[in-house]
Amino acid sequence: MTMRVLSALLLMTAVTAPVRGHANFTAETHSAPPVKTVLKSSFHLYHEGSVFEETCAVVPFRSETLHSCAYNHGDPLVMIIHGWKINGLMETWIFDLASALKVRLGRVNVFISDWRSLARQPYPIAAKNSRQVGQDVATLLKWLEEVAQLSMDDVHLIGYSLGAHVAGFAGSHFRGLRKVGRITGLDPAAPHFEGLPAFDRLSPDDAQFVDAIHTFTGNSFMPGVGIKQSVAHVDFYPNGGSFQPGCKMLDIYSNVFQYGLEGVPKTIKCAHERAVKLFTDSLVNASQPIIGYRCRDDSTFNKGLCLDCKQMRCNTLGFDVRRERAGRNAKGLYLRTGPQVPYRVFHYQIRVLLKNLIEPVEASLSVTLNGTGGESPELPIILHQESTGLKSFSSLLAVASDLGQLSSVRLVWKGELVWSNWMRRVRNIMNWNTSDQDTELSVWRICIKSGESQEKMWFCGASAGVSRLRISEEQEFRRCRSSSSPSQT
Repeated sequence: MTMRVLSALLLMTAVTAPVRGHANFTAETHSAPPVKTVLKSSFHLYHEGSVFEETCAVVPFRSETLHSCAYNHGDPLVMIIHGWKINGLMETWIFDLASALKVRLGRVNVFISDWRSLARQPYPIAAKNSRQVGQDVATLLKWLEEVAQLSMDDVHLIGYSLGAHVAGFAGSHFRGLRKVGRITGLDPAAPHFEGLPAFDRLSPDDAQFVDAIHTFTGNSFMPGVGIKQSVAHVDFYPNGGSFQPGCKMLDIYSNVFQYGLEGVPKTIKCAHERAVKLFTDSLVNASQPIIGYRCRDDSTFNKGLCLDCKQMRCNTLGFDVRRERAGRNAKGLYLRTGPQVPYRVFHYQIRVLLKNLIEPVEASLSVTLNGTGGESPELPIILHQESTGLKSFSSLLAVASDLGQLSSVRLVWKGELVWSNWMRRVRNIMNWNTSDQDTELSVWRICIKSGESQEKMWFCGASAGVSRLRISEEQEFRRCRSSSSPSQT
């Protein structure tokens, strides 16, 4: 299957294309909708259960439905908005998220927006309907504002995929002091949204606070369906935002062969829906917060250069995010996660200080961290030079469990070539013999910084001097005595 065909399949089956042009909402914002307003979507109050039939329909302009559905006046409102539909079914993630919200918040009105009749359409038509659905959501909120004294400060819209832009369109009906409190975009749809003006997609203008989690933006090898650009005050990019651990994207070929076009959503669902699962995990496992780190891009983050939490450079992914109003050109927040619940991992920067290097090199190693909480598996890394003129090389480490207080670091230099003339360069620099077994890296110190605790620790070899690291040979480094730690870090 060619990349052109694969891209076409993704565009046809994933998410959307919005309607261009900014609707004039000024008149609607300040006047209640007429009683005869006909809504093209419906709203259901969730109490418990895992099937849609157990929800209760709240009909705008029919106040008796608020009473019959046990709507709690004075409680905040959270609305879950699904995306484009193929089979017309309500996915299980909706009820998992609704249940987690009820358990975590207790007193809350959890609504489910049902626009399946408009979403189960050819892709461009469902996209065209998204603005209408946003208007329906705004109509419900304005009615509740009038008859139930709902404050827009207490409204949180959570939209997945195309539903994220629906939430944005709904929020755009409220301006000034009446802005919706919060909108969360869970992997907002990308095709035909990427690069559009703010009024044609989810944007920070649509609520007092907007946060977004990007999990399937794709790359040059495999196109994604989630938007890559910043659409919020705070944008998280787990695992770079392109693909997610545990999601086998290469299965798309066999799935398309077996299921036809329906094989595409079967494959992309894992990474695309991971944003939903990460947000739900933040509710269920609130004691295990997932931290994101502000960084220029994922490549820089992968070098371990962005684990500094000073000046509010870190934030918590999911429900407990710290509200902030970052600039329009603010950098995203990057992080690593595991392949399954709980998704939290622990981030470390490893910096290796080498001696006797003249030219930049990159080295492939494996690292094992040992602490009071246990030992990490052997972690493969490539050390990247931090900046020209320095002999400090760094990389990011992600560990599934809390290792506690670190006591030692073990290094094994794999010796793989990072570029074609790498060994020739290093041999010229180090004046090595012709045998690979005689090659060495001269390691002076190792610094480990924990992203979660922000603690920085120095490790030394068996002697206080340089340790000679040879190919396939293991070296252990233990915590340096304070007197032997470098004075500047």
